Amino acid sequence: MHAPYNHRVGSGIALYSLALMTTEIILTRLFSVIVWHHFAFFAISVALFGTGVASFLVYLRQRRLPPEQTEDLLARFGVALAFSIIAVDIILLNVAPDWFGDFGINPYTAITFRLLALFVITATPFFFGGMALSLAMTRYAPQVHRLYFWDLFGAGVGCLVVIPALDLLGGPLALLVSAFIAGLAAALFSLSSLYSGRKILNLVSVAAMVAALVVGSLNSAVHWLDIRVAKGIDLTVYKPEYNRWNSFSMVSVFGNYKLAGWGLSPLYWASIPQQKTLVIDMNALTPIIRFDGSLSKVNQVFFDLSALVYRLRPEPEHVCIIGAGGGKDVLAALTAKAKHVTGVEINPLIVEEVMKQKYREFSGGLYLRNDVSIHVADGRSFIRRTAQRFDVILLSMVDTSAATAAGAYALTENGLYTSNAFRDYLSRLKPGGILSVSTVSLTGLSSGARLAALAREALLSLGSDPARSVLIAQAEWAQVHRGILHDVLIKPGGFSRAEIDEFRNAVALLYFIPGYVPGYPYSMRNLEQYWITQILTVRDDATLAKEMDGWPLDVTSVDDSRPFFGYQNRLRYILPALLSQTGSEHLFGNGLMILAKVALVAFFMVGLFLLGPAILARGELREGTGRLLWDLAYVSCLGMGFMFLEIALIQRLMLFLGNPTYALTVVLFVLLVFGGIGSRLLARRAADGSTRHLLILLAALIAYTLLVGATLGVIFDQTRSWEPLGRAALTASIMAPIGLLLGVPFPAALRVVARRAGGRIPWLWSVNSATSVLGSVIATVTSLHAGIPVTLAAGVLLYGCAAVLWFGIKRA
Repeated sequence: MHAPYNHRVGSGIALYSLALMTTEIILTRLFSVIVWHHFAFFAISVALFGTGVASFLVYLRQRRLPPEQTEDLLARFGVALAFSIIAVDIILLNVAPDWFGDFGINPYTAITFRLLALFVITATPFFFGGMALSLAMTRYAPQVHRLYFWDLFGAGVGCLVVIPALDLLGGPLALLVSAFIAGLAAALFSLSSLYSGRKILNLVSVAAMVAALVVGSLNSAVHWLDIRVAKGIDLTVYKPEYNRWNSFSMVSVFGNYKLAGWGLSPLYWASIPQQKTLVIDMNALTPIIRFDGSLSKVNQVFFDLSALVYRLRPEPEHVCIIGAGGGKDVLAALTAKAKHVTGVEINPLIVEEVMKQKYREFSGGLYLRNDVSIHVADGRSFIRRTAQRFDVILLSMVDTSAATAAGAYALTENGLYTSNAFRDYLSRLKPGGILSVSTVSLTGLSSGARLAALAREALLSLGSDPARSVLIAQAEWAQVHRGILHDVLIKPGGFSRAEIDEFRNAVALLYFIPGYVPGYPYSMRNLEQYWITQILTVRDDATLAKEMDGWPLDVTSVDDSRPFFGYQNRLRYILPALLSQTGSEHLFGNGLMILAKVALVAFFMVGLFLLGPAILARGELREGTGRLLWDLAYVSCLGMGFMFLEIALIQRLMLFLGNPTYALTVVLFVLLVFGGIGSRLLARRAADGSTRHLLILLAALIAYTLLVGATLGVIFDQTRSWEPLGRAALTASIMAPIGLLLGVPFPAALRVVARRAGGRIPWLWSVNSATSVLGSVIATVTSLHAGIPVTLAAGVLLYGCAAVLWFGIKRA
């Protein structure tokens, strides 16, 4: 039942993979903006589910799909893929958001009919794309090493294409690029189709491409692809006066919004100047304050809790603001009479277009002043790279939940909030300098206690006493009821008695709440305040660890091997999380509930794709030679192992590269493209040669991955100060051998199985998709609770199991 292979088939498969990869990544961005950031992870499961169901269906129906019509069927699936991408784009923007506008009591975690409907709708393009890929792998099985090369190569190029597509077009219009590419692939297959109605198929393929172009060009008139509702906010009522996308986020600016501050002192009674509100992904916000050069007119920023550090360090020589955003913290530093302010902002759209162009006059040219320097960079990388020393380094509410494309692979990774990062910040302070970090605690999320734990870990590593080196003030958060804002001040070497007295006086004068003041009694207002005190004052690490283990939230320090500042769930509560239909009243702190429910879906998929064929098509599974369970176990190990390695490497390299979007691009591009090269050059010999050929390659993969895992920390510490291009090139050179070797085991096995039991190919493809979904969930949970090195080691172990199973695959 094999069809003749030609190079047109390979090119078409590459285009299908390119279209599917760009669709998957763009959907993570759309979910983050329209629904909630946790749904970025949801998009990955949707993609794997759609392709898995398609492979399962091809397996059940393969006898009814004539081999001579293979290219005709591939063209039809491509047309369906193109039109379904367009349909999902329109439905997602015009129908689905309204489903999540009425939040009720559990909008972020409940499995509802609407959520399931959204899952099915967005899985449709991946179903049709999966049909094409699975059918091609089945019909051209003798050339599977070539097809796998084109499959991975196309997906790798898709990782590159999505960046300029998002920058130039934005999320909704960028999906049309995916649809156009799918139509182009369909047209390529229709040219060689033997179907009698080939001309009609050609026309329909062209029509799919034309439809993508027409919908995009008419959008300015019909607005089908404008975001109407995002996170329950009707943007036709609350219209942004500025709205642009790039690969980082969607940036919107709303007019005449009065944000008094994160924690404005009740002492401040004067007027507040006109403000615009800059919103990232319709979630994280920062004000743009009208400024005409007169600092006395914006004095309210000096009375915010996040500016308390300037009461201890008035008129600082040099201040560094990490996460400059719309400039509120820059204005606060200038109001405190700072001589020079260095601002660091990761999103170039905010700096270059919003602050320096569109709102330059409104903001008084704040980012163009001689006493202000703005750098477009990741804050951590800038601190490592700069030779400057600062009197104050300030991070105010930078622990945003707005997901980037890479956020899809974990939930809350943040390289700015680890004990390693805090050591970096403290190392760039002048003698007597202060690190100021502001964040908020909500129900079920104790950020203040975790900040205290980070401070303790960093200070102990520098030989400082945490009990004397930290001051904390609190205020009610202006944005959310029952939210507590924390301002944590950290000074290596400890605060003097005079500084502590000055802090106490300032807190009392401004009507803030003393959160932690060493050497002075103060009333404990809540449980978190007790936790903070224990973390900073208990001297024995073992005693403190034993006590913290009994707390309902995990607020232990996180480092670069477990950089999940916003994740505080305990694994022992996973069963209640799985059974619960009620979550927090906010979007934070629900990671375990969401992962548990996605894991439930993943286990259902695995059961469906394993048991379904056993029930519906037992005969086809047993046809041919070779033990079925060996084939199943081998492919399952590869599906889960690949996701463990991929997720661990993305999470680890994200901290090094600084830019999450570029980290995803570099890692996936290198893994996929070099995986394709490995498939093309090495898989055939591994399948046709002796058993030891693949075993040698697997041994090399295991040894090299373990070496990389053991040395990455040292390499990154030595090279983190490099320019972004140099770090990206270093990353690519480290990752290339891993990608090359990862591309061999799966196509080698498919080639072997195709010779002795070809009917199993689509089933094995579906099992690989199902176990990949399961692997992505388990790998994420492993990183969150045990750390990234454990996830990497688990991936290596799974490939070791595959090496053992290869004996049974090959002998059959």
